[in-house]
This record gives sequence, C-alpha cells and structure tokens, in this order.
Amino acid sequence: MFTFAFAPSTAILRVHVTGSWTLPEVERYGREAGIQFAKARQQAGSLRLLVNLARTEILSQAIVAPLAKAGMQYSRPDDRVALVVHSPLMKLQMKRMIGDAPTPIFVSDEDAVLWLTDCAQCADPG
Repeated sequence: MFTFAFAPSTAILRVHVTGSWTLPEVERYGREAGIQFAKARQQAGSLRLLVNLARTEILSQAIVAPLAKAGMQYSRPDDRVALVVHSPLMKLQMKRMIGDAPTPIFVSDEDAVLWLTDCAQCADPG
C-alpha cells in the first residue's frame, strides 16, 4: 500500500509505502505517480520526491524493476529523488537492486529531507 502527500513547507512530495507491493499496486502507482508528480511540479516548480520504504518489506527484483519503470516514465532531468529504508541491510539490498540509478538511499527520514532541500549538500550518502 502507498499514499502520496505533498508538504508545501518543504516542497517535497512523499510516498509512504507500507507492507509488501504486488504487481497491481505497481500498476496503480504508475497511474497515480504522473498525476501527483505534475501537481508537485505545478506547486513547487520542480519535483523533490521522498519515497519512504521504512515500513515495507524487502522488495523483490520482480517488483523493483517495474516500479522503477513506472516512476521513471514521468521523470525529468531536474528531479531529485531519495529513498528511505529501515535498516543498513535493506539499504544494501536496495543499492543492489537499483544498480546505477542516481538515487541516494537513507536510513534516516531527516537526512533524506536535508538532502532534498539543501542543494549544497547534494552529495550521495554512499
């Protein structure tokens, strides 16, 4: 399950994910992401997306690949996207799954928000 929430104070669109994803959930995300991304860009001028996976189970490659494709179809060069996970182990697994995608992965929501809002601190957390 997932929900979108835009925070005007930080201009960040958050996606909160809970439980495990199914392919129908990925398809629904693909449909809703385009609408939500456009609304966020209209309100903020650009997309700053925080995908919080801290309350989800580890995602299989069978879900990660179509999920990334669903989100990427609406991406633009000036978008900034950060992932938040619940543990260092999940961070390693997500790094392996997303490969060379330029998406930093954080264990802290606060660190992800800082990265998304402070361009002087744009370095990937590793």
